[in-house]
Amino acid sequence: MRPRALAACALLVALGVAPSPAPDPADPYFTSGDFDRAATAYAVELNENPQDLEARLRLGELRLYNNDLDGAQELLQSVPPISPQGEEATLQLAEVTRRRSDLAKRSVVDGGVTEVPFVALDPLPMLHVKVDGVDAIFLIDTGAPDIVLDPDFAGELHLTVTNAGIGTFAAGRRAPIERTLVPHLDVGGAHADDVSASVLPTRPYHLLPDVRIDGILGTGLFERFLATIDYPHRRLILRPRDAATSEQFEAQASHSGASIVQCWLVGDHTVFARARVGDAPEGLFLFDSGGTGIGVDASRELVAAAHLKLDAARASTGVGGGGSFVAIPFIAPSVAVGTASQSNVPGTYTPQGSPLTAFPFTVDGVISHAFLENYAYTVDFTAMKLVLQPEA
Repeated sequence: MRPRALAACALLVALGVAPSPAPDPADPYFTSGDFDRAATAYAVELNENPQDLEARLRLGELRLYNNDLDGAQELLQSVPPISPQGEEATLQLAEVTRRRSDLAKRSVVDGGVTEVPFVALDPLPMLHVKVDGVDAIFLIDTGAPDIVLDPDFAGELHLTVTNAGIGTFAAGRRAPIERTLVPHLDVGGAHADDVSASVLPTRPYHLLPDVRIDGILGTGLFERFLATIDYPHRRLILRPRDAATSEQFEAQASHSGASIVQCWLVGDHTVFARARVGDAPEGLFLFDSGGTGIGVDASRELVAAAHLKLDAARASTGVGGGGSFVAIPFIAPSVAVGTASQSNVPGTYTPQGSPLTAFPFTVDGVISHAFLENYAYTVDFTAMKLVLQPEA
């Protein structure tokens, strides 16, 4: 659990992070999270030197971050497996395959849109689902890589569970993880087949009296749809994921005055976009809805850059998938994502470490529940846009 809530996210699952080879002159743009400038610089270098495997690898990764699967595959396949860049290229090609496979699986929405009311909004949104026809209550946490099933629930469904290595959780804690495959999942009028699932305890965490949490809906499921977590109206909206639906949605969101910013999908579930905290420079942030009671989780560098005042006297202990950790609270004077801005946003800092250091680029922190709950929050995986629409 994060402070007072569940932290199911295992950030290292399918990230494809490997040791970097010799530096390229364009690498500073990449490592700082300035992906647009990095892509331009790598393309220029590759044009001048087609044999530059580092530029070929990084540009392929950036194409993948933008969900340009054809462009990513073409570049990554041209990196020789026996080269210093080969291991990472192979990992990223596996992610291309995963994304294509999930898109090919059955994922439909009756009538073109379904709206599923929340059972509760806080500490995290909860709603009714059906897993292989069995009624259950799941919470929403976009920090989860797919969906999550409680081990006892997986047993009741007679699902085969296998070991899946080690995951990295809140505060950088590490713990074993298990996986299974759910044949059918129904969320309102949305239906998905062959849904990959992590198996982690959820039932022991009593977030609300008399409510048993059987599992979690995460980003891996939402990638199959055009999904909106509509916090102000306490509902999840699922639409088909296709170009026509995306274009219509983006036009409506723009007309309504929503904040629309570019985002990137890294690995199997981690969504990044640029944001600004206080008077710190704009930087790259992970968007993970599962941090209850907090709107921003800050890196050590962000604490210094934004002059955040840590309240050590109010430090608390949270519990994540990898065990307990200490969280020190603060209040961020402001958090802005494009034109969406909130003042006096509650935040935390975990001095033990952060799973964000696993990425090959700088991440300033995490934007989470207490900021997102002011908006209808959408990640459009077709247009690769993050949309924050305030309540009308």
